[in-house]
Amino acid sequence: MSKNYLDNLTNTVLSAPLWIQEVVFLDIKKHLEENIPGSTEERKAHDVYPVFVPEVTFKGKKELETHEHNLDFNIYRLLGSIIAGERIVDITLNNFWTLEQTSTYLAFCIKNELVKNPENPVISASIFYLGNEIRLGEYVKRLDKINVEELDDVLRKQKIHNEEHPDQKIKIGEILIDMQFVANNDINKILNLKEEAKRRYIIPAAQAASSQNMPQNDDLQQTIDKLTKENNLLKDKLRAIFNIQNKKK
Repeated sequence: MSKNYLDNLTNTVLSAPLWIQEVVFLDIKKHLEENIPGSTEERKAHDVYPVFVPEVTFKGKKELETHEHNLDFNIYRLLGSIIAGERIVDITLNNFWTLEQTSTYLAFCIKNELVKNPENPVISASIFYLGNEIRLGEYVKRLDKINVEELDDVLRKQKIHNEEHPDQKIKIGEILIDMQFVANNDINKILNLKEEAKRRYIIPAAQAASSQNMPQNDDLQQTIDKLTKENNLLKDKLRAIFNIQNKKK
């Protein structure tokens, strides 16, 4: 069973007296509004990507059992976490990933039919945008803020402007705002989410519990890369052994 450090952190706050919870809530709300204007506006819970619970397909369950395609071991970790019923936020924190990494692995699984593509277009768009599969214009289109024709118009205007002013290139977000397709606050919120998704976060309780065996933030990615390399080398050795045995037969 995975360690749900986020629940521990949340319960720490919820176990405090209500008057303390109120202050914590107001402080967090103020912080969010100062850094990401509009981020505290009321949203439907099912549109919040981090609390989404993915679903593995039959093909995904089979792949997890057999490792038939020798995928990146992080893909198997993702599939196992999903089968355990974890939310995106739990998967990310429990595996010490960034939200961008989780989204990248999830987008891969969806494209390869190992995980079901969410019916909710907001969640689906978030996965592919944060997983670097689609760009801002396509993301906004999938959110139904613009249609295909409007997106083509935006891209055309961007291309013309950038060709005429190579030293003053304009970003697609600026055109979306200028054409009043998307509000400035909405663009800022989207871009902030994209940037924040690259940050790795280890909850202090989790960090303390694993301090003897788990490296700190600065060394964590190097350790993950090393393990990935070692895993791939092991796969190559196993394939070589398997091929030699087959030839002997």
